[in-house]
Amino acid sequence: MRWDALFTDLEAQLHSASVAHQEGEIRDRTRTEQSRVTMSQRLIGQVGRHLSISTRGGRTVSGLVTNVGSAWVSLVVEGRSVVVPFAAVQVLRDLDRAAGQPLKGVEARLGLGSVLRELSRDRSVVALWIGIPATHIIGVIERAGADFLELGLSGEDRRPSQGREILTIPFASIDTVDAAHSGA
Repeated sequence: MRWDALFTDLEAQLHSASVAHQEGEIRDRTRTEQSRVTMSQRLIGQVGRHLSISTRGGRTVSGLVTNVGSAWVSLVVEGRSVVVPFAAVQVLRDLDRAAGQPLKGVEARLGLGSVLRELSRDRSVVALWIGIPATHIIGVIERAGADFLELGLSGEDRRPSQGREILTIPFASIDTVDAAHSGA
């Protein structure tokens, strides 16, 4: 009978060690998978949800996540679209645990310039928030290059730059872009 107890004890120890090894392996695999999740994927999992973003310029933007690109997120805030470059994000609040699939193909190449070129094509009046603390400039994006934009200061005429002051602003200076802005 002593042998039965010894074998039972050994089996229990072996089972316990096996379970502990499996749990450790699962934790390691989970950490490895989590280390590959990008901010873009994390935000794709939040599309259709409300969240708040604190920016490096001191703004807090709270709204419904509508679109995510490789370097930006777009939210609807009080009836207007607000684009926040990832480089301007300081803190994200109210995210759930979901993460989306990685961007692929054309979607993976849609950087901040793509969004700004779309706003330029639409001739949308935007409030461009720049600097620290962020202050805004209202105008129409005349051109969006690879890493800069040219903003025609707002006036009555929305046609390209005839007599209007044009500011050249590097993407790195952009805190947020509020589209469909009405008034100051």
